[in-house]
Amino acid sequence: MKRIQYSVYKRETGSAGGKAKNDIFDILSEEGFEPSYTPSNNRYIRVAQQIKSIIAINKDTDLVVQYPTISNNVMKLLCKKMQRVVKTTAIIHDIPSIQGMGGDRSRESKELSYFDNIIVHNRKMGEYLKSNGYRGRIVELELFDYLHDATREITSCNGEGIISIAGNLDKSKYILELNKINKCRFNLYGINNTLDLSSVNNANYLGLLSSEEIVYKLEGDYGLVWDGDSITECSGIHGRYLKYNNPHKLSLYIAAGKPVITWKKAAIADFVEKENIGITVDSLEELNNIDLKKEYWDKRKNVLKLKKRIAEGYYTKKAIRLIYK
Repeated sequence: MKRIQYSVYKRETGSAGGKAKNDIFDILSEEGFEPSYTPSNNRYIRVAQQIKSIIAINKDTDLVVQYPTISNNVMKLLCKKMQRVVKTTAIIHDIPSIQGMGGDRSRESKELSYFDNIIVHNRKMGEYLKSNGYRGRIVELELFDYLHDATREITSCNGEGIISIAGNLDKSKYILELNKINKCRFNLYGINNTLDLSSVNNANYLGLLSSEEIVYKLEGDYGLVWDGDSITECSGIHGRYLKYNNPHKLSLYIAAGKPVITWKKAAIADFVEKENIGITVDSLEELNNIDLKKEYWDKRKNVLKLKKRIAEGYYTKKAIRLIYK
C-alpha cells in the first residue's frame, strides 16, 4: 500500500499557519507518507503539478491532506479522486466559515464528507463538525507540534509575571486596553501595521521574528492566548473562534518554555488545566488580582515536558498512528 501526503508549498511565511503546515509535512514524511509532487516556486507551474499529481493517484493508496490548503477547483478534482482511494484523512488547520475568513459552511461540509477520517484540534471542534453532518472517524490532535531544537538555549524566565503576546497584532484590538491591567507588563511580538501603542504604557513592542527564531528569543514568563476586541472576554469573530480551535501560538509558547494564560471558554482551556501548564480566566482584568508567581515553577516544569514532545512531532505521530496502524 502506497502512502501519500498531498504536497504543501513550504516557505517561511512569518506566520503560525506556515510553520504548522511545514512541520506536519515533515512529520508525515518521517511516518512514510511521500509527497504527491515537488512544488515549483512558480505558482502557475504548481497548479499544473497539482492536477497532474491528483490524476496519478491510484486506488491502492492511503492519502493524507492538510485542510484547507488548495484552491476550490483543485479540491473538487481531489474529492472525485478520493472516492477511489483506500483510506483518506484530512488534518484540519482551520475552518474558514467560523474563522471569519469567508468560508462557505456547506462547501466545507461537502469537502470533508469525502474523507474517511479527520484529525481535529480538540473535542469541541469535533463536535462542531459532527453537528454539521460529518459521519466519519474523528481523532483529536490535542496540541500542534512545533519542530525545533529542544536542546538549544531559550530565553530564561524569572517568574516575575511578565506576559508575552505573539502573533498578528493587527487583529488583536484588545491590546489597546492592556493599560487597564496595571499590575502586569507585556512584551509584544508580531505584525503591527494598524495599532497605535503610544498610550499603552505597560506594553513593549519587540518587533517581528520568524517562526523559527522566536522560540529562542521570546522574553517574559507567560504567553497569552487571547483574541478579539476586548480584555473582558474574547469577543468578535476572531475571539469566538477560540471556542473551537487550538491556536498555533499555544505551541509556540510551550516551545519557548512559557506557561500560558487563556480564556476559560477557549477550547484549549481544558488542555491547559488538565496539564497544569497555565492559568485560565474569564477576563484579563482578573490578572490584577492573581498572584502570577504562585506555583509558577511547577507550571513551567510541566511546560518543559510538553516542549520535548512537540519538538519531536509526538502529537501528530500519535494521531496518524491511530488511523494507520
